This record gives sequence, C-alpha cells and structure tokens, in this order.
Amino acid sequence: LVEPLAVLAEILAPGADESGFACMLCDLLRQNLEAKPQKLGDFMALKGVVALVADDADVAVTLELRSGSCTIHAGIHGIPDVTIRGVADAVMSLSNLPVTTRLGLPIPRDEGGQVVLRTLVTALRRGELKLHGAWRRPGLMSRLGRVMSVDG
Repeated sequence: LVEPLAVLAEILAPGADESGFACMLCDLLRQNLEAKPQKLGDFMALKGVVALVADDADVAVTLELRSGSCTIHAGIHGIPDVTIRGVADAVMSLSNLPVTTRLGLPIPRDEGGQVVLRTLVTALRRGELKLHGAWRRPGLMSRLGRVMSVDG
C-alpha cells in the first residue's frame, strides 16, 4: 500500500501556493486521504483534467490527475476533460455531498446529507452550478466525488 503523504508530496504546481483556492483543495485532498486511507484506491485510479471555477470569487484551479498523482494548478491549465463552474458556495459544497455507494452516487443517510443534495440540485436547476463534460466522464466524476467527499 502506498503512503498517502508520499503520493501527495508535490501536489501544488509552481505558483499555485499563492492561490487560496488551490491550497484549500490541496488540504482537503490530503486530509481525506489521511483520514480515510480506503480512498487511496480511487485516488490511484484517477486519470483526467478537472477545472473548478468559482465565478463569483473570480478564481479557478485545475486538477491534473494521473494514476496516483495530482497536480493542482492555479487557473485553467490545458484543456479540461470536465469543468465544474458556479458560485463558490455551490462548487465548495460538492465536498459535502454524501457519497455512500461504490458507484459514488449521492445517497444521503441523514438530514444533513439531504440538505446538501437538495441545495446542489437547486443550484444546478438555477444555473448556479454547471458541470461541463461530466456526463462524458462518469468514472472520473464518480472517483473524484468519492475521494473529495468528506462524508464518503
């Protein structure tokens, strides 16, 4: 088994340490893998480029995922396979989405999970959250959801 901290040793791209959003995602990823080592299998299988854009905060980051490594870039880097775009609260609340099945489906087990799911569905309906390319890469989205979820 690979040690999570060794996998995440060089996660921030040069200059990304100046982005609060990039640092926050890096910390979230580290904490999730440290607290729940069972997520390491999903992390090791992640392959793709995911951009996260918080329009109202005027910040963006790109996660470059390559079979057991992740580089977080400030801004949009390269051509993303998936872009998650919306208001900062909606983008960040994705990490609170309850992911309880092997398929990574959001199935809430408690009232708090139901509230998060309803909030995200409402944000999608209102256009406050957009998932570009997500339907073409369901495996990437499922694994990323399981790795990034603080509840799963």
